[in-house]
Amino acid sequence: MKFALAVDSRIGGRGNNEDRLAVTCSSECVLLVVADGMGGHIDGEVAARIATEVLVQQFRCQATPRLLQPGDFLRWALGEAHQAIIDHAIAHHLREIPSTTVVVAIVQDDTVYCAYAGDSRLYLLEQGAVRFRSRDHSHVQRLIDSGQLTEAEAAVHPARNRIYNCLGAMGEPEVSVLHPLPLQAGCSVLLCSDGLWSVVPDPELARVFHGRVAPAVLPALMTVAEKRGGERGDNLSAVAFTLLPADAALDGRSGYIDSGTLTGFLPDDAIPGLLMEHELAAELLPRQPH
Repeated sequence: MKFALAVDSRIGGRGNNEDRLAVTCSSECVLLVVADGMGGHIDGEVAARIATEVLVQQFRCQATPRLLQPGDFLRWALGEAHQAIIDHAIAHHLREIPSTTVVVAIVQDDTVYCAYAGDSRLYLLEQGAVRFRSRDHSHVQRLIDSGQLTEAEAAVHPARNRIYNCLGAMGEPEVSVLHPLPLQAGCSVLLCSDGLWSVVPDPELARVFHGRVAPAVLPALMTVAEKRGGERGDNLSAVAFTLLPADAALDGRSGYIDSGTLTGFLPDDAIPGLLMEHELAAELLPRQPH
């Protein structure tokens, strides 16, 4: 499998970055994760870190080199991450259990498998359109689904950031596992926290990925989103994946991977930005009128 990857995480207008992301792959499947820690303090960051670490660890234990049942793996692994957050809170005598949203995807056999809790999203972008978008576990999404709000009204609703589901906190999380989504060469998968999607409308996301691969899009997209968020903007994080044709020439470019050449798992330093080392894009995307 040949693909191009890009990752980025920005602090926005906050005092610290509570988002965490992860990428790894075996010779036959890829794991992509974005977690958005909740609560506005260090505990949210801890929950996001634990979730990503558990998901990577379990993937590396079971992708040997492929997963037998990717959907079942995702549901089980998110349950393990939830329990690990609770165990951490108990072991460290925390007054409250930290919590985080999370969206995780597996790409295997030209198919995307996804599970999530909260309002971190997965987009499947193809030929200038959003072919699929996950539905937030939020009160505003419920109002949209019931016909009480339009998407445009939801974008400015005062409760747009209020979610009812996450890992950690009290009670069992409601993990949504999506039906498998077929993936063709040229399609891109975007996982992101609400700091990105809340300031970049879906049609614009689709437009900027049209005919482009992840490393050519994500840095500029994140810079635009960070500027739009301004001084009060949220943390924003994203992982972008573009499936390449089997005969694509990679030419040793950074972020372009042929998983068939791996003898183990993808090292972190193979993807620029995965270690939170970022460079601002020189050219910004134009903002589209709403």
